[in-house]
Amino acid sequence: MADGGRTIGVVGSGIAGLRAAKALLTCGVDAEVVIFGDEAHRTYNRPGLTKRPYPPPGAPGTAMAEDLEVAGLDDDALTWRLGTGVDTADLRDKVLHLSTGETFDYDGLVIASGVRARTSTGGSGGSHPRRTLRGLDDAQHIHDELRASGKVTIAGAGFVACELASLAGKYGCEVVMLESPRRGPFRGLLGKRISIALRRWFARHGVTFLPGDPEPSPDRSLFVEAIGSVPNTEWLRGNGLDLSDGVRVDARMRVPGHEDVFAAGDVARYPDPWAAGRLTRIELWKNAIDTGDLAGRSLAASLGRGAGKPRLGYFPNTTSEVFGLRIQVAGNPKASDAAEVVRGDPDHPDRGVLVRFLRGGVAVGVAYLDEGARFNSTYIELLRSLKADPAGAVAAG
Repeated sequence: MADGGRTIGVVGSGIAGLRAAKALLTCGVDAEVVIFGDEAHRTYNRPGLTKRPYPPPGAPGTAMAEDLEVAGLDDDALTWRLGTGVDTADLRDKVLHLSTGETFDYDGLVIASGVRARTSTGGSGGSHPRRTLRGLDDAQHIHDELRASGKVTIAGAGFVACELASLAGKYGCEVVMLESPRRGPFRGLLGKRISIALRRWFARHGVTFLPGDPEPSPDRSLFVEAIGSVPNTEWLRGNGLDLSDGVRVDARMRVPGHEDVFAAGDVARYPDPWAAGRLTRIELWKNAIDTGDLAGRSLAASLGRGAGKPRLGYFPNTTSEVFGLRIQVAGNPKASDAAEVVRGDPDHPDRGVLVRFLRGGVAVGVAYLDEGARFNSTYIELLRSLKADPAGAVAAG
């Protein structure tokens, strides 16, 4: 091989790992790229798992998620080790210890091991089945149960919980959401005022809110916990890394102290370009794409391939839809210290409401809620006003 027969390991078969592999090969690195994944499936469209109902198994159009293809990536250039986890890693000697008992020697490594669903029982499950929704197998099981069940109880208030409530409504289920104090729909991301409005929107569409901890209903109907996530970093212990909330990396996704190791996607905690001096870890599909691409280009640069020094240049954004209400979020509202309504009335999100999030008087995030597209042009103008601070991010890295 032109690059000395290098071997690159990618731990994680999600979109971040796949984009890192593509970026690496696009930069002209001549190497064997091996992707390890715990799941038996290749990369699929994870956000689509909660977007719409699917017909029963065996019916036409039942494929919940197809293998995701990335334009410009020659799939034959990759070696997939699906259903193969990585138990431990020795970053000093560049060796992975696999769940199969094998070892894997690498020259470069991309950590894209993602996150898993957090549970209130630590995974024990208790006497009543508690479902979580993270991967394709989880989703297939929950969709099957929603078709068969007349009721679902959901613990959680973030994207997964809210989209699942909307999905259950489409299946005709009675929906109950357990509401912890100060944790209404999207409150952690969009703040109290918008969360209150969304709670009313959910209630108008038949959702019942009950106070309480994440405990299953005594009627033993479907119970789903969507109460957050846990970064998959246990396999990296013993290497002296900062694993306090994911894997800490610098502004180029490089793991400090390891020139040939990079991290990307949900598991990576990197300098926040929206708040200089702070670190952030973002669980968005777009973030996984962008940081995966950056990690791949940075690894290529470390091997003498690609142009210049890649740096953060992404723009986190996402779109969700709950009970017909489209919710668009861009930037990093979590980094804000104030919010202002730019257009519309938060009490009537279906008529359109635009909110700008500020930090130190500077816009760092925007949210747009609407049943239609009344303020779309203003939303686009606000997006253009968002100014990341890559210089600060680099300094923090």
